[in-house]
Amino acid sequence: MTARALAEWHPLRRVAARPPGLEAFFGLLEPYTSLYERVFSLQKARREHEELLQTLRNGFGVQVSNLDEMLLQAAGRRAEVARELVDRVVATVAFQGPGSDRARREFRETARLLDREQLVQTLVLSPSIRFERGRGTRSISSYTTLRVPLTNLFFLRDQQAVTDRGIVIGRLAKPQRRRETEITSFVWRSAGERPVAEVERGTFEGGDFLPAGDFALIGTGDRTNATGVRELLEKGLGFPEVGVVHQPRHPLLPTPDPMVNMHLDTYLNFPGEGIAVGHREMLEAAKVDVYLREGGAYQHSRETRLLPYLEQAHGMRVIGISTLEQLCYATNFLTIRDRTIVVPDVGRNAERVLANLRRAAERHPARYGRLYLRAAREFSQLRSEGGFFPHKPDMRDLGVESTQVALENLTGAYGGAHCLTATLERA
Repeated sequence: MTARALAEWHPLRRVAARPPGLEAFFGLLEPYTSLYERVFSLQKARREHEELLQTLRNGFGVQVSNLDEMLLQAAGRRAEVARELVDRVVATVAFQGPGSDRARREFRETARLLDREQLVQTLVLSPSIRFERGRGTRSISSYTTLRVPLTNLFFLRDQQAVTDRGIVIGRLAKPQRRRETEITSFVWRSAGERPVAEVERGTFEGGDFLPAGDFALIGTGDRTNATGVRELLEKGLGFPEVGVVHQPRHPLLPTPDPMVNMHLDTYLNFPGEGIAVGHREMLEAAKVDVYLREGGAYQHSRETRLLPYLEQAHGMRVIGISTLEQLCYATNFLTIRDRTIVVPDVGRNAERVLANLRRAAERHPARYGRLYLRAAREFSQLRSEGGFFPHKPDMRDLGVESTQVALENLTGAYGGAHCLTATLERA
């Protein structure tokens, strides 16, 4: 199998996904350090995830693979994969205290007897077991803690990007997520989707990559840094032109809040050839370094801004969205084919996003007050007009068809349909 994608609007053939599991339960106990936006219902989030995948399968014929099942099927077919899976689990579980040597030795000998689903969950949770001895024979208490469980692994876009060359393994910026690529790269290799490159020194996340046919965009800022961009340019891309987009500060914030636009796909996306959807104020503010491929390497060509780069340099029609719609993940849609998208239900997201923003403005009025007031005004206007994205005149005029999916719980973890899916193949 060959993972490859040249443009966001090419027909989507294969994706991988992973529903939120037990790790998300622990993440919801303390959303801030788990990189979530707000508390949400895990049960409803799982249902939303399944409905999204059913929409892709039944509505559009996309081949959807479950990440865990890909690994378990590979382990069932190949003994070396099964052995590596067990070895990784043994290395993941830590034992401390009296009797830890015995426990570690016995776990090493018996781990292969665990259910394979349990093996995968152990990798995700990363448990540590500490023993304390009491009085009496066999009076030993054990305390299990989880060492940074991978609470964001269901956002399967970020660990890699699929480029015109194939899968490029990224390196996630936040320590809470750093181990995710250890699992995903193991899965891709085991399933026959061998990566063509890996970012090893810098940071790079797949939400910062958008292929666009004769050019590609890479976002850089809080999640993807300059070193990661250089590595990607050196070994992961073959596009004739690449625009490196510098993460802009939201114009209504006095100081940067990178979570407001953490990835490029949180304020820009392509629903079809020659069409972009984005927050125009941020597109106007974002600086772009343009690189051209010459003699097998990328050379810096010029500097510009993202909006004129899209409209003038590449002749794209840019459909603008409001501040509130951007905060509600309007651009985090998944393009199925040219002018056909699956998009979060922005209107359903709006009340929760606005309530969360109001709380932030009450705690930090100088920082979030203006942003909240703008979003609140837009909420009233959009609701009265019934014009939440994608219900826009420009979308109708350009023939963009959309299927909305309810993701108001899953977006509470900071992501939408685009973030939840790892593209493996676009025809």
